[in-house]
Parts: sequence; C-alpha cells; structure tokens
Amino acid sequence: MTHPLEVEQRTRKYPFVNMRISDHSILDTIEGRHNCKSCNRSRKFFCYSCYIPVGELEDQDVLPRLELPLKIDIIKHKKEIDGKSSAVHAAVLAPEHVRIYTFPEIPDYREEPGVVLIFPSATSLTVPQLFERNVQLQIGDNYGLPKGHHMGTMLRRRMDEVEIQDPHSKDQEPSEKKTWTLDNLPIRRAVFIDSTWNQSRGIYADERIRSLRTVVLQNRLSQFWRHQRGSPRWYLATIEAIHQFLLEVHINAWGLNREYRGLDNLEITEGFHQLAEPLKSVAPIEDVGRESPYNGQYDNLLFFFANMYDLIHKYYDHNDLISYRRPI
Repeated sequence: MTHPLEVEQRTRKYPFVNMRISDHSILDTIEGRHNCKSCNRSRKFFCYSCYIPVGELEDQDVLPRLELPLKIDIIKHKKEIDGKSSAVHAAVLAPEHVRIYTFPEIPDYREEPGVVLIFPSATSLTVPQLFERNVQLQIGDNYGLPKGHHMGTMLRRRMDEVEIQDPHSKDQEPSEKKTWTLDNLPIRRAVFIDSTWNQSRGIYADERIRSLRTVVLQNRLSQFWRHQRGSPRWYLATIEAIHQFLLEVHINAWGLNREYRGLDNLEITEGFHQLAEPLKSVAPIEDVGRESPYNGQYDNLLFFFANMYDLIHKYYDHNDLISYRRPI
C-alpha cells in the first residue's frame, strides 16, 4: 500500500523536501509519555512548560541544537494553550537564544537598543529596510488585503515594496556595500507575540513594547494544519514566522547559497527574492557557517513542525484539511 505522504510528494509540492532538516523519524518510534525531569509532568517529546526534551530525547545527540544570529523573545497570552503552541519548538531547539514569557510578566524593552517587534502596523518596516536597503513599503489599499480583512491578519498576499533609485546617482560610483557580522547586525533581539489577533492587540498596547520598531515579514503560505478562523493562508504559525524572519535577516546580511534549494517549495512571493538579492553569493554546498550565505542554517527550527506535518498528512488528505482551503 502506498503511503499517503508519498502520493503527496509525487502529486504536489512537498514544502520541506529540499530543506536541511535533520531526520526526525526517531519521533515516530517513541511510545508513551515521560516525566519532565524539572517539573515531573507527563510529556511526549518535550515539556512545554520547562522547554526541555524528555525521555529518549534528553540525549543531546538526538535533537538538533541551533545557534541563532540574534535573540528571540516570544510573548504568549495567558489563555493560549501551551501544548498547542509551535513557539515552544524554538525554545527547545535553540535554548540559548530563545526565551518565552507569559503576558503581562514581560521585560521592559524601552531602554534596550536593537530590539524589534514582529507585528504589522502602519509604520512597519521590512527586513531589507533594517539593513539600510533603499526600499519603500507601499501600504496603500489595506496592505493588499481583500476588503474586510484587517491588516493584523499578518502579511499581505504580495509584497509591494519598490526600490527607490536616486535620479542623480546615474553617473555616480555605487557606494561600498556594508559588511555585516554577528557583532554589528542592526537587530539584536526580535520579539514575537504568540496569540490570536484579538489577544495580540491587547499585548501590543502595553507601553513596554509599543515603542518598539515593528517589522513585517515577506509573504509565504503557511503549512500549519490549525488556523485562526477567517485568517488567510499567509498567517504563519509562530515557528514558521521565526524561521522566515531569521531567513530574511541572514540573506540580507550574508546572501543565499546558489546551490541551496530549500526555498523552492515554500511558496514565497517573488518580491522576496528580488529584495533579498539572494543570488549574489556563491559558496560550497557544504558550507553552513554562521556568516556564510544561507544554506539551511535555521531549517531545523522546523524539526518538530515538519514531523507533525508528515503525521497529519499520513492520515488525512491534504485537500480535505480545512486549513489548506483558506483563501490565498
């Protein structure tokens, strides 16, 4: 009997096929639950209260461990169900760089430099703008959303940025491009709100984060199997949004390896490739250095996410899942 997932991979674009995600088949072999060594609660793969793996996954050689170029803070609403949040994946897989807070117990970011909030607002910047790219965000026509959709349903279907050319620079020598390192990135910490849109508005109103510069991500279609009612397909799960943000930061700082094909099936808009200038860097396919062109350095953030995607699609036909029949 043919596995449903094998059929999917032959008949449609399997989103993770070319990404550098470690083999997660070990998750399919784990039976039962295990007690968290910190809080003693019964968990399956990891404790979503303590953000540590449990049972067979406690061995550090089993799970991938990521080093990120900046710090990630996740602020979740107290009514969000911890066990259903994909944000926990980031804290488990990149524990030295990811923190999770439950609102209203959050840091005061007003005096900390280099902090941005990933949140759509009328003044949101794009990642290329943070890297001093000469890009203007076109925010007319409700961010490109259909009538009736609020801009808070995250990203537009298409990116409408245009690169502004100085009419007097035609005969001038191009300015020297800045060299970015882990020490001089324009962002030191990114804050994500993990909640429904209605809940996130209350969190955003808090004066401790409202003064932060807000950043809007490039569009890509979500592969999440759960969704908020009425939200479009580009409303990403939190772990997808974190991966997308880091992808954009890395490519704008250090380029994209020409041989890396992990973006092919992510359904990212053409505007992403245009603004990120991904084809200007070349590196050996085995090069995954922290300051080398993007070659899947953060793909393992989707380790648990991809496994759950496979599990869902093993038992359900892709076209029968309501989350994939949302408007796009």
